[in-house]
Amino acid sequence: MYKPDQSFTDIADKFADNIYKTTKGRLRLAVLQHDLAQLGLAASNDRHIESCAILDVGAGLGHMSVWLAQQGHRLTAVEVAPNLLDTAKAFAQSAGVSVDFHCMPAQDYVAQNLDKQFDWVVCHAVLEWIAQPQLFIECLFKVLKPGGKLSIMFFNNRAKLIGNLLYGNFDYISNGLKAKKQVRLNPNYPQEPQQVYTWLEAYGEIVHKRGVRSFHDYMLDRSMWQSHFEQIVENELAVSDTEPFISMGKYIHVVVEKNTD
Repeated sequence: MYKPDQSFTDIADKFADNIYKTTKGRLRLAVLQHDLAQLGLAASNDRHIESCAILDVGAGLGHMSVWLAQQGHRLTAVEVAPNLLDTAKAFAQSAGVSVDFHCMPAQDYVAQNLDKQFDWVVCHAVLEWIAQPQLFIECLFKVLKPGGKLSIMFFNNRAKLIGNLLYGNFDYISNGLKAKKQVRLNPNYPQEPQQVYTWLEAYGEIVHKRGVRSFHDYMLDRSMWQSHFEQIVENELAVSDTEPFISMGKYIHVVVEKNTD
């Protein structure tokens, strides 16, 4: 059974501080929630939704699971790090929603639950930590029903190159974008977008694509991350579903509808 290359069990506090207490994490979450709402997973004044069975792979601190459960969906969440999962459980309880949590690698959960078929599988900021990403993608589709949708967001290796070119890190680039000492929250396996698209298209049709943090990280005045956050979100949503902004995103969010045959 293939395992994720890294969990955040021993650095859970650092994970929380560096992701969800920063504008980087807040922007990422805002964009994902906007996209999923637009794709029918959240109600609005003029639209009611049907409850979906959703699997959240790599649930982390539970932000996406709780939000989706608040929309009325039936959530199953898988997270390999027990302390992150404990925080997610407490978050769900405080929010008054029910989530079926499982502490194990997603590959093990799928192997044990091949009889289950979900309407949606969401897997955000996980692929870049997986040693065999193509096999991992195949695994996700095994529990997605025909016509169901996979929402996957992955760390974009092209944007990593763009950023380091802008910062003048030429020695690092010459070394293949590999550091002598790996920083724990720097993804082990940043993905080449076209390769990921090819893997996904083997199972279905890409129906949505967006860059995530397509300009935020490149801004010259970083004080604006806080002072102009709402405007950053507004402009991100306005431009990041077209090129070149998709390919500039530090992450890329893709939604795939699984083939029915």
